[in-house]
Amino acid sequence: MADHLRPGDPSYIGRYRTLSRLGEGGMGSVFLAEAPGGRLVAVKVIRPEYAHEEEFRARFRSEVSRAREVPPFCTAEVLDADPDSITPYLVVEYVDGPSLTEVVAENGPLTGGSLHGVAVGVAAALAAIHGAGVIHRDLKPRNVLFALGTPKVIDFGIARPLEATSYHTRPDVVVGTLAYMAPERLDPDSERLLTPAVDVFAWGGVVAYAGTGRTPFGGDSPAVTAARILTQPPRVGGLPPYLAELVTASLEKNPADRPTAPELLDRLLVSGSAAAPPLPAELRREAEAAASAQHQATAQHQAAAQHPAAAQNQAAAQHPAAAQHRPARPRAGRGKRMAVVATAVTAVAAVAGAGLRLLDAGEPTPAPETPAATTAAVVAGPSVFDSLRQAASFTATRTEDGSCGFRSGLRVRTTGSMVCAPSFSVVFPPNQTVSVRATLAGAQSCATVWFRATREGEGLDYLADAYRFALCPGELSLSSTIDGRETVIATAKRTTTTGAPHRIQLSANNREATVSVDGERVLAGPLTESSLVSGRVLLGAVAARKGRQADVTFTDAQLRSGPDPGTPAVPAFVSGDAQFTAGTYLTYDIGRVAIVEPTDYLTGTEYCRRFALTTASPQCARKYVAAPSSTRVTLPIADNRVYLDYRQNPAECLDPRTNAGTCEVSFEEFATVVAEPDPRPALITVRGGKVVSIAKLSVK
Repeated sequence: MADHLRPGDPSYIGRYRTLSRLGEGGMGSVFLAEAPGGRLVAVKVIRPEYAHEEEFRARFRSEVSRAREVPPFCTAEVLDADPDSITPYLVVEYVDGPSLTEVVAENGPLTGGSLHGVAVGVAAALAAIHGAGVIHRDLKPRNVLFALGTPKVIDFGIARPLEATSYHTRPDVVVGTLAYMAPERLDPDSERLLTPAVDVFAWGGVVAYAGTGRTPFGGDSPAVTAARILTQPPRVGGLPPYLAELVTASLEKNPADRPTAPELLDRLLVSGSAAAPPLPAELRREAEAAASAQHQATAQHQAAAQHPAAAQNQAAAQHPAAAQHRPARPRAGRGKRMAVVATAVTAVAAVAGAGLRLLDAGEPTPAPETPAATTAAVVAGPSVFDSLRQAASFTATRTEDGSCGFRSGLRVRTTGSMVCAPSFSVVFPPNQTVSVRATLAGAQSCATVWFRATREGEGLDYLADAYRFALCPGELSLSSTIDGRETVIATAKRTTTTGAPHRIQLSANNREATVSVDGERVLAGPLTESSLVSGRVLLGAVAARKGRQADVTFTDAQLRSGPDPGTPAVPAFVSGDAQFTAGTYLTYDIGRVAIVEPTDYLTGTEYCRRFALTTASPQCARKYVAAPSSTRVTLPIADNRVYLDYRQNPAECLDPRTNAGTCEVSFEEFATVVAEPDPRPALITVRGGKVVSIAKLSVK
């Protein structure tokens, strides 16, 4: 509800004439205003204490740019912003309708088509928001508005200040809104490492509130509510069974166990359709468009980065895992054929209770009926191996600061400082090692390796807090960067030749980091920043002299959890022959590259035996359970590759001994997304370090 303007309120904000007040919040005030053409808009004016912070302005500018890329599928569109105004402001579409909070308060819990519409509309909005690389971070009923009966999500992901949560006196409400906060948000140390899974958790809370009039974990005090979020199952009684199942899944304590927003949307539009009421035509169109755009977004980004012309004729089909990709908004004019797929996939065992054996180079492939069970090496965290010869773990990007491209490796060019981030988020623990080759093109080129990098804002890698090692032609340095302020920890003089690759090896533990270059220990320093405990690894470059061109090429990246630079070893199939079940995080047919994670897919009984679980564990009753190795490897795909599937004719195309597809299909057929496990199972065959076949595996 709008209020009259107060004395001292501005008559104009930029070129927008203010009409009334719509509300106030922690970031500032929101006004109803009129644009020059007469359109009504909502203008958020940032509080003065943030307006004077240059770092906030930079973050605000970047986040607005990203938020403007969110397709307007069930969202309030970002229209304009001026971060350089004396008082920065943001302009968004004005949604003239009540909030979900008001609707439930006035009319009681929603039922039937109204409830289903809220579930679909909010899921569609999250799919669009996440597809642009944004996390909402404050999804709640008050941020769901109804315009002509269609729900629209507002107030997403714009430069929220990082401040401690403060509680109000009402049990279910906090700043950030406790009742809809995922368990990981209650840990202050993880606040900067949030993934889109926090919004999926909030979706479950919003839908439960819409259908029951109460939050699923609400208690009579904030402490009780928080304890229930952390330890208790959600209360979903009163929801239709199909929605209760989805809401329960979205409220899993472990963010990795929650479905993604596109998966929610798919199940609501497809698998839930038999039990769900029909949707209004306009809402269904927007929801289907959001689903289609999200399935295509990441692979289109990959294709455009590697082959911009080919990307005009090939689109993607995918279900990204939460916080593992940062897809770009699909542009008008992109092709409609589904010919590139980027998928998050867990691996499958070939027969009940056993995984296919990895083969060393030169070993013959065993017959399917005689597979040997394997146990992946125990690693306390993820490991990533990437030659960096093609866009895969890292992708081509360009900003005003420089560019990340691919030419004989990951090439970083800048006249200032440039950071290249992996296309999916992999967080390494405190004990970690980084090994990578870096070639400095000239005397002004410095290679940088960032580690324990945390998210300053979704995708804002240049604002990441992190430790950084820099290799320059005449000097080495180890430093930390917190809130944009660099603190030098250690330096050393060393002559490093240009035009030739140098192997950088960095090892970090709880106390210190040590760095070797070409096998010689060159630098060490203490790691004492309490906020930099774990995080991502980034690669970049910095110009030794401002305004001069820095040009650095990286190859052969080996990123490991743990202090041992040889554990886990580089898999033999990187250069040899093998056949194994694996999760394929990326299958990029145009660029001929795949990202795989060797994994056993075990029967529930074998899984519980291997990991010493009691027979009462729910895992024991499952038909198949994934046991991933936590090692991701980038592999080239051979030109004579084949894709094998079983879905067209399971009776003839599914090998009952291996659960693998046997019928060759086109990549378009192979890449088509259906109701498969996410990530999807595959049987990989490698010859001479190249993938020669990928077969779908059935684990239903």
